[in-house]
Amino acid sequence: MKRILVILLSLSFFNLSAREMGEFVRDLQFKPLVFEVPEITSINHPSGVEIFSYKNSEFPIVYADLYVYHGKKHLGKRSVEVSKLLEDSWELSGSKTFPKEKFLETLEFYGASFSVSIDYEKTVFSFAYLKSTEKDVLPVIQSFFDHPNLDESLVITTKGKLTDEIKRRNDNPTALGSRKAKESLFRGTIAGTSMQISSLESLKLSDLTEFQSEILKEPKRRFLVTGDYELKSFDSFFSKLGSGSEKLESEVITPSILSENVKKEGKNIRLVVKDVNQTFISMIGVLPEHNHPDFYAIQVLNYIIGAGGFNSYYMREIRNNRGLAYSAGSNTDFQENYGTIQFYAMTKTESAKEVLSLMRELIQPKLIDSLTEEELVRAKNAIINQFVFQFEDDKRTLASEVRRRDHKMPEGYLQNFRKEIDRLTLADLKRVGKLYFQSDKLIVTIVGPKVLESSFQGSVKLVNPED
Repeated sequence: MKRILVILLSLSFFNLSAREMGEFVRDLQFKPLVFEVPEITSINHPSGVEIFSYKNSEFPIVYADLYVYHGKKHLGKRSVEVSKLLEDSWELSGSKTFPKEKFLETLEFYGASFSVSIDYEKTVFSFAYLKSTEKDVLPVIQSFFDHPNLDESLVITTKGKLTDEIKRRNDNPTALGSRKAKESLFRGTIAGTSMQISSLESLKLSDLTEFQSEILKEPKRRFLVTGDYELKSFDSFFSKLGSGSEKLESEVITPSILSENVKKEGKNIRLVVKDVNQTFISMIGVLPEHNHPDFYAIQVLNYIIGAGGFNSYYMREIRNNRGLAYSAGSNTDFQENYGTIQFYAMTKTESAKEVLSLMRELIQPKLIDSLTEEELVRAKNAIINQFVFQFEDDKRTLASEVRRRDHKMPEGYLQNFRKEIDRLTLADLKRVGKLYFQSDKLIVTIVGPKVLESSFQGSVKLVNPED
């Protein structure tokens, strides 16, 4: 019977038009989900590593992430290509004990996995293995840190692959538009600098080993482990990790820096010239840092305007009611020292001017002031119910707690998140709307053919994809 109901519900969705789908979803009412947020604590290992653990012995598998707080923001005057070339070459190079493919092949033989990623804030080493193979796997992984082995032939091969990626990065209008918008907002920072082939080709092996050495010596480290683990198994692992490097300067991005870049762009529309049928439109702006009191109200208003899928004004008014866009929405990104918001739409070239006008109209105070209590309650319930997915697996549960600490969120942030969302009023949304949802404080970037230049009557600045 349950299967039949699911099939019938699926068929009913299939027969709905896009507009009817939006109205159907909008009318659904869900009560706030009740669940307990896990309490996560940490311990400080004698080696200096802070350990976050969450035991789950359902399967005999261990999942671990080592966070080393040395990332792209520590590049200094070095080119941004260093971090990406190191990231893609490092794990493939293995260790001196298990060089090149022997490293990953040995781990795969034992059913284990290993990866390296270098993001803006930190470098993350992720690995997983069967508990029964722990005595065989951990020494292999340990060798990666004890005896790093950057292989020059692999670095050369990786350069070629990255060069091909750079040549193809303008193929997708959405990816191109988002990249150019980010470059403009983060101008003058490492975060806003894209890779260039000439800089990539000029890199030497010593450029990578220097940055690699800094990462391995970084004293601030956190270890996240879940599954069927025993912490004592890692005692020797931690004691051998490098430490003791002096703290190096790093880039700091603040809302004031980003706001200054918005002012420099002025009110011109940045047209990234590309001969495409589907035009991508982006409006990107500045938000405060993650632990700012306005964080909660911004999240709810953003959900109503663009992040709520079929429930949002962007999808309903631009896509469903007018049929002007293939997709439309918005997203926020909150970091320790700043935040950003982006509104976007993908439309036909001939509709670009109308869509941009509508995108601006839907964030005006007039609309935000007209929001109803029913819309507020629906958005709050949706966000509260979606919050549970931060804890859908144990690794993500640990990562959420670490992110809370990294961003200096208050104690009990995860436990109190739903209460903070639930207490919001329409007055809160109107207030943050006037502060952060202002079309004249957003950088507009459009990816489309040059013919669009005439559509916006002289307010266009032409941008080459590789400018």
